[in-house]
Amino acid sequence: MPSSVILIFVVIYAFAALLMVTLHYAYVSERSDDYKIYPYKPRRLTFMARARNIGGNMAMSGAGLVLVAVFLPERLFDTGEASVVRIVGETLGVLAIYDFGYYFLHRYAFHEWKWMSKVHVMHHTNKKPTVAESLFAHPLEIGLGVVLFILSMLIVGPITPLAFAGSFAVFTLFNLLIHSGLDFRHPLLRPFAYLARKHARHHASMRAGNYASISPLPDIVFGTAE
Repeated sequence: MPSSVILIFVVIYAFAALLMVTLHYAYVSERSDDYKIYPYKPRRLTFMARARNIGGNMAMSGAGLVLVAVFLPERLFDTGEASVVRIVGETLGVLAIYDFGYYFLHRYAFHEWKWMSKVHVMHHTNKKPTVAESLFAHPLEIGLGVVLFILSMLIVGPITPLAFAGSFAVFTLFNLLIHSGLDFRHPLLRPFAYLARKHARHHASMRAGNYASISPLPDIVFGTAE
């Protein structure tokens, strides 16, 4: 596995942890009351119960990506010279395949397949989630999401480390932002506020739409945008 990829893992995971803490305290603060999509309520689960689940899911997803990168480095990564056009194209390709793939996985497996819906309902126990619950889910659900992301890379790949950095950052950080529970007002953050509001609607019911993870495009195309 290229050393640059290891560095990307460390930097993005460290930034994700920092972002999670920042968004959590931004949400629970009374100063953000005007920006909350829904009012703050203490969670039924204890801090330790959430920490065990979230920590385990983060460790499992990270370990899965590292193991695949170790055993399939030539299939995943191309460390040669790459143009900006190639880097951007590969990044968008991975994200597009993942976003549409996750839409179908989320809609038909997690919500319409009875057995898998019992797995997904663990994530939906938080009808008004905050960033602290973004990774609170059954390990099988998290594992399938990571497998889908790896498959997206294999379909497009081998990709450059910079394309991996871009797609992995979006894959990781967007999940935190759409669960923030915050209606961001800064013009540069309005797209994240839009996605957070749409995902808040999704959490309101196991029958709600808005199944896509990164963009609203799959829901718009297939008529499930709410």
